[in-house]
Amino acid sequence: MNLEEKLQRSKSNESVDFSKYQSINKQDPLVKIVSTDKILVAPNWTIPGDFEGGMYADYIAKHPEYDGVYMRSELLKRVELAAKSLPDLYQLVIRAGHRPIAVQRRLLKECAADYKRDNPGVSDEEALEHARDFVSDPDITLPPHVCGAAVDVEIIDSSTGEYLDFGSGMDEDNERSFLYYLNLTEKQKANRLMLTTAMLDAGLASCKTEWWRFSYGDQLWAWFYGKEDSLYNPIEL
Repeated sequence: MNLEEKLQRSKSNESVDFSKYQSINKQDPLVKIVSTDKILVAPNWTIPGDFEGGMYADYIAKHPEYDGVYMRSELLKRVELAAKSLPDLYQLVIRAGHRPIAVQRRLLKECAADYKRDNPGVSDEEALEHARDFVSDPDITLPPHVCGAAVDVEIIDSSTGEYLDFGSGMDEDNERSFLYYLNLTEKQKANRLMLTTAMLDAGLASCKTEWWRFSYGDQLWAWFYGKEDSLYNPIEL
């Protein structure tokens, strides 16, 4: 699959049953990612008020050995390739990688609760269905982050310290998070395309509902690249 084909694939609105992609449970360790001249590790739990980051912070307070951003080693190789392909002075910012399953369950629960608070009258099941558009349910599928197979990223201009404008904040559970959301400025669209192109060209899969998330070896990646199976099971550090 060439880059143009990958970009077309990233625009697909196909309804996919990801549960049909069973993991072969490839043995590939979690590794801790470190900052380089092309990568800036800035975990979401270091961002004051970050919705997801607060959950990581609570987890780390109880599990101090969980002291960084981790991902499968094969994913990291591709993330490094993508970062090197960015224009000079641009760094790929790593916000999240592996996610403990306890954080995953809490994130799903609180995402559903937030939606219900903002939309009085919806049922618990409707709120949960909405949350599942943005957070994988570990009772149904193999969550990419829990498998160590997904990474959340953005880009910073290291010469100015300014983050590129992608048209929405990370972890917004609304349509502005969709990769190809239409109501963006031309610059925001260009920034999303630059990021997506770099990550796809490195062999990662994009996520249609979250412009910042890319993966390797999970069920989404298996569908994206026409594989029969995914690679990874959930894993704990």
